Amino acid sequence: SVVLLLNVFLFLCFQLIMMKVFSVLTVSCPSTMYQAQDLCCPKCPAGNRVKTDCTKTANTSCVACEGGTHMDKPSGLKQCTHCTICDLSFGLKENRTCTSTLDTVCEPQDGFYCVDLAAGSCVAAHKHRQCQPGEYIKQTGTAFRDTECSDCSNGTFSDGTLKFCRPHRPCESLNLKLIRPGNATTDAQCEEQDHNKVVPIIIGCLILLLLLSAILIAYKKKSKKVCLQTCCNSSWMMGHRVCSEQKTTNFPDSLLSELLPGNWTLSEDKLLE
Repeated sequence: SVVLLLNVFLFLCFQLIMMKVFSVLTVSCPSTMYQAQDLCCPKCPAGNRVKTDCTKTANTSCVACEGGTHMDKPSGLKQCTHCTICDLSFGLKENRTCTSTLDTVCEPQDGFYCVDLAAGSCVAAHKHRQCQPGEYIKQTGTAFRDTECSDCSNGTFSDGTLKFCRPHRPCESLNLKLIRPGNATTDAQCEEQDHNKVVPIIIGCLILLLLLSAILIAYKKKSKKVCLQTCCNSSWMMGHRVCSEQKTTNFPDSLLSELLPGNWTLSEDKLLE
């Protein structure tokens, strides 16, 4: 009988334990609450975490997330989530700084594009492709797309930094001499033709000749004026009507025969003899 009573007691204890476990497992809490043992406790608001669960007589105790952590929605968690760090070695930089309610948002650095995106934030980025000499930039890279390069066609060239290939310089069309033909990476090199070098020399000589002629003409006119002035200042011409009527600096050439003997020249040295 003692054994029977003991078995009954153990059976009842087992039933009570199972009922307790079943009651805990079957608790269903609304979305604004979380389960804590056999109770439904109010969730802590975004930016906060649970400090202590609620009881039958006390509400949930919440505390704000510490620096460097966040909670982006109401929850019953007792630890806030650490803020994401934008790793420079992965080609990332911050687009939005982490707050107590929002996580950090990362984006590619300049010259990089995102290759792994999660929850609106870039997780990893690769550097844009650099076009090589002989290629042009067909499509410029963006934050989410790599650079596209394409080969230059015949007769054009690019150093890899151009958005289109440039045509080779047409030396013959420019009346220039071709020194080195162009290729996909460099332009053609030209120089002046030999006969093109002679033309500037001829033009320069003509200009110099005209300049010397102008100087000579100006010198002759000046000599005439000096000659006439000397004549009028001499004793044998003083009082002549021409000298008295005309300014010596404005003597017309037609009066020379009247003022000077036929065998005299217009030089000042001759007049002084």
